[in-house]
Amino acid sequence: MNAVTLRHNYRLYAFAGYQSMRDAIPYLQRVVLAKALADVAEKEVRPYLQQVPGFGYKNYLDPLSAHQQYFGAGRSFISALQLLYKQNGYSARYVVITRG
Repeated sequence: MNAVTLRHNYRLYAFAGYQSMRDAIPYLQRVVLAKALADVAEKEVRPYLQQVPGFGYKNYLDPLSAHQQYFGAGRSFISALQLLYKQNGYSARYVVITRG
């Protein structure tokens, strides 16, 4: 099970189905958010995303460089999901954010 570190102590996990998410939750420590991707609002994930001073939020697909552009919270979350898709090979229908 692959994950993306959103901030220093928050990790994002993606699951293709509801049952796979429910089966994994007991093994994940300190779950702060577990929802269907379609039900996740931008304001719910904003506290867990890494902010880059002067540039908004981190683009998880590209390393930080001098050519930064502004990234909103929603776009930052999408880039984290795209990185998970590249690692897992399946699209996310359910997401879990853990602390720790």
